[in-house]
Amino acid sequence: MNFRTANIITGWGVFLVATIVYLLTIEPTTSFWDTGEFITTAYKLEIGHPPGAPLFMLLGRIFSAFVPISAVPMAINVLSALSSSFTILFLFWTINHFGYKMAIKNSTELNTGQIIAVMASGTVGALAYTFSDSFWFSAVEGEVYALSSLFTAAVFWAILRWESLSNGKNEMRWLILIAYLMGLSIGVHLLNLLAIPAICFVVYFKRFKPSLKGIIYTSLLSLLILGVIQGGIIPGVVSFAGKFELLFVNSFGLPFNTGTIIYALLVIGLLVFGLHYTHKKGHAIANTAILAVTVIILGYSTFAVIVIRSSANPPLDENNPENVFTLLSYLNREQYGDRPLLHGQYWNSPTDPQNPRSDGSPVYTKAYVVVNKTGRTVQWFSTQFDAQKFLEEQNQADYSINSEYIVSDDRKSAIVNYDPQFTDPFPRMYSPQESHVRAYKSWSNYVGTPIRTVGSDGQPTIINKPTFAENMRYFFKYQVNYMYWRYFMWNFAGKQNDIQGNGGLLEGNWLSGLNFIDNERLASQDNLPSSMKENFAYNKFYLLPIALGLLGLLYQLYRRPDDWFITFLLFILTGLAIVIYLNQTPFQPRERDYAYAGSFYAFAIWIGLGVYALFDAAFNLTKKELIKAAGFTFGAGVVIFLMESIQSGGHYFSYSVLYMGALGIGLLALMYALGKGLKNTSVVAIITALITIPVPILMGAVGWDDHNRSGRYTARDFASNYLESTEPNAILFTNGDNDTFPLWYAQEVEGIRTDVRVVNLSLLNTDWYINQMKRKVYTSDPVPFSLGETKYRQGTRDVVFLDESRNTGQVYVNVDQAIDYIANDKNLRTVGGGEVVSVMPSKNFYVPVDKDFVIANGTVSEADSADIVDRVEWRIDRSYLLKNNLMQLDLLATNDWKRPIYFAVTTGPDSYIGLDKYFKLVGLAYQLVPIKAPETSNPNMYGSVNTELMYNNVMNKFKWGGMDTEEQIYMDENNLRMTNNIRLQFANLADQLIAEEKIDKARTILDKSIEVMPDHNVPFDRLMLPIIQNYYKIGDDEKANAILEIVFDRFAENFEYYLSTDVDKALNMRQDIQMSYAVLQRLNIFVTQMYPQEELKDKVNERFKTLDAAFERKIQEMEAYRTMPGVKF
Repeated sequence: MNFRTANIITGWGVFLVATIVYLLTIEPTTSFWDTGEFITTAYKLEIGHPPGAPLFMLLGRIFSAFVPISAVPMAINVLSALSSSFTILFLFWTINHFGYKMAIKNSTELNTGQIIAVMASGTVGALAYTFSDSFWFSAVEGEVYALSSLFTAAVFWAILRWESLSNGKNEMRWLILIAYLMGLSIGVHLLNLLAIPAICFVVYFKRFKPSLKGIIYTSLLSLLILGVIQGGIIPGVVSFAGKFELLFVNSFGLPFNTGTIIYALLVIGLLVFGLHYTHKKGHAIANTAILAVTVIILGYSTFAVIVIRSSANPPLDENNPENVFTLLSYLNREQYGDRPLLHGQYWNSPTDPQNPRSDGSPVYTKAYVVVNKTGRTVQWFSTQFDAQKFLEEQNQADYSINSEYIVSDDRKSAIVNYDPQFTDPFPRMYSPQESHVRAYKSWSNYVGTPIRTVGSDGQPTIINKPTFAENMRYFFKYQVNYMYWRYFMWNFAGKQNDIQGNGGLLEGNWLSGLNFIDNERLASQDNLPSSMKENFAYNKFYLLPIALGLLGLLYQLYRRPDDWFITFLLFILTGLAIVIYLNQTPFQPRERDYAYAGSFYAFAIWIGLGVYALFDAAFNLTKKELIKAAGFTFGAGVVIFLMESIQSGGHYFSYSVLYMGALGIGLLALMYALGKGLKNTSVVAIITALITIPVPILMGAVGWDDHNRSGRYTARDFASNYLESTEPNAILFTNGDNDTFPLWYAQEVEGIRTDVRVVNLSLLNTDWYINQMKRKVYTSDPVPFSLGETKYRQGTRDVVFLDESRNTGQVYVNVDQAIDYIANDKNLRTVGGGEVVSVMPSKNFYVPVDKDFVIANGTVSEADSADIVDRVEWRIDRSYLLKNNLMQLDLLATNDWKRPIYFAVTTGPDSYIGLDKYFKLVGLAYQLVPIKAPETSNPNMYGSVNTELMYNNVMNKFKWGGMDTEEQIYMDENNLRMTNNIRLQFANLADQLIAEEKIDKARTILDKSIEVMPDHNVPFDRLMLPIIQNYYKIGDDEKANAILEIVFDRFAENFEYYLSTDVDKALNMRQDIQMSYAVLQRLNIFVTQMYPQEELKDKVNERFKTLDAAFERKIQEMEAYRTMPGVKF
């Protein structure tokens, strides 16, 4: 069998393996985070968050168009799975391309042994990436990253395919295909564009003799091409369309979209003319360049789907990008704000006293403007219907309607200018958010440099500006090491657990599985508690994939430095370059490893080439080279060890280098010996394959359980539970991604409770979202906001200040009157600098209550009628409201108890605006009711509990996502975090049922909580304390004791481990130590004092006393260490 045939057959075999793996472990429905939104937008071609993914939408629609609704999420998840397995196919062929070039040398054909070795290289490298943590995660859910990886793999393989062509006949076709794929990839994710520099160097190394000057020029050219596409074509095509649209509509008075159509025709005409002219004149390079731009724009044109579908006003229409101006804002992700990259401020930089602010670009809005006969604007509206309605109401003969784009927000003084002496190049620590600042100081060992300046009050002050060294320390320690290399090591060294990390020793670190390395970095791994070892993501690869990859990296550098440089470019630009661009703040809402999958892809190439390096060593490695390699490796390890010793740091890095060096040298020596003893290249190739194939097998075996999502329906079912907690035609406030996106999915895809209007409070700060809430969707009526669009447009009432200085008696104001006051433009105030602001002259509000009405419509049951208040009174104890809070008040003023209003239990107290005293817990939501809840000592809930309604919801309506099965399913930290809410609500309901002396129901609820969240799927943790206590309260000591023993033993084992660690490590774990101690102490009090248990108390109390004594000793050690000179913690 020749190389080409073997390459094709083996490649498709690897593809089949990857496909089977991903289909067996795929999630059958939506997941948490963005997946619910992406499945929704794909299924119904709706508009998701900026900058959109129209090509993913179209492909997802194709995949889901021919299946029943129940199979829609699986179909779109299969799109990701197949995209991933095709990525593996292209990776296999890419590795084999490089392997072939190293094997072919001066001969024209490979012998059988070389063919087997190259196939083994491709197989091992491709399967290693198949089973890599980050890529596997994206492969089994309906997200864009799998499809994005496919485009990166395809274009990189395509340029290598172009390189392998021996004649120029079809070369240009491949380059144009690459350009077209680049254009299409914009409709998925921009990550693919980062392959451009590597592609440029493939062309350079084939066409030209390498030189320093040529490398510099090619680098500049590749960056120019990348900049032209990302900074020119992507925003420029739309930006210029906007200028044409503004000219033809506003200046020439033509209908909307005229300028855009003329612009599109002009662009098409220029491209056609350019192609024709350059072809006619024989300008091949210019013709190719124009054709490349043409196909890029053609691929990019998938974004027309965004505009077309947005114009149809679908239920999900984020940012409403239905014209060129809103599309440009959508593409530029303007709603997410900006961050400094090459130059800018620190977190404490003051504004420039000479020029504190400058103007931003005005925001243009499509409008129907009512004008009088002099042409003066009377009012404008976003829809022609509203404008026509206003015209009829005014009944003015001299009024008419003009169609134009108006400046809805002039963005005057929108850009903050910082004092130049407090800015630096390459700023990394820029966010003023309090939690971020604390982390900046910790990661950078912040001291700062004192600089005298003038404060905002005009008085002299001193600000400690972070030094550039501190800035770079944060960059390397957090952004590079923690937020990139940690993820890299997850994929190729091993992983501690699936708990999101923020710098602690117990959460989300990489793990090698070699105690002499891990003990240095983390803490002793010899006596790990069961809870840590049994975490599904406790994966140990023993540094084998990295060792093999480094061997391949060095081998390619030595044998083919040009190919190494190309691979290295791909590795750096899809890894560390993204780190620089993202400029991430601490405490990210989720782990970000998926962003660097392209970099891990490049390293997998080196893993594959490491296999061929071993085969090649058998026949071409000399004894001298082997000795030199061993000496260099050992020397490097010793030098690193000595440097670590000088810095008084740990030695895990030098240990890792020495270990991997010894492993690599040992393998090379083995192959050297085999080469001397065996002359049959086929036998040596097979042995090489047998030696290296265990690496991906190990990765797959230990990674299977924490990537197998089959049988898990939690995101869908939890979303259903939120919706089922509400009454018909309800309004449900949510806030975050995970209590919004799954709900959108449940309603849009599966049709669950479409009568409920989900209102995301984060999006409610935008005018376009408020407009959408005022429309009817399915069976859900419009949200009854009274404020007209002119009162909440962008730049209008974004912030409302609360000033009760005139309300000296702190009188409660009818919220209806408060809204009228805010809506009246005469009440706007002008403050210093000429800024116009909205001010609410009270912090105390009330909503009147019609008792008969709220009983009649079921807001309050007849049984609770005596508790209904005359009016709901509350105080907003803050200095300002954001637009979303203003709209909440508007809803309260307008709704008048007609529709039930709910807050998801995950929204948090900031979203409650002081209304929590009138909450009734009904499941996974609080209902706002005109009954003031009694004071409660329960820290886990607000308001009171509607036990009858909640009992029915939990017992008869809620679903459990597969976690209630006897089979063990994978519940990662994010899923477990969601179960915390459910477990708490079970406890809250049982607690209230006991208070109401409904003991049987309380027992049923407690038993249900154990049934649907068994320990093997949702491990019993500290949130079991109220469950245990409630069992004791109802006299079910046997069940309480059984659970208590499990929880006590688990926490005691963890606690013993924490106390056994070195004092510096224990300091890092101090919060876990304190929490564990509090749990153990509470459990001990249960059995010895509150609910004495004769058979259990001695066992628990004796062990607690032992732990308590050890705890006291450890606290003293920690305090002594913390106060030692030179120790900073």
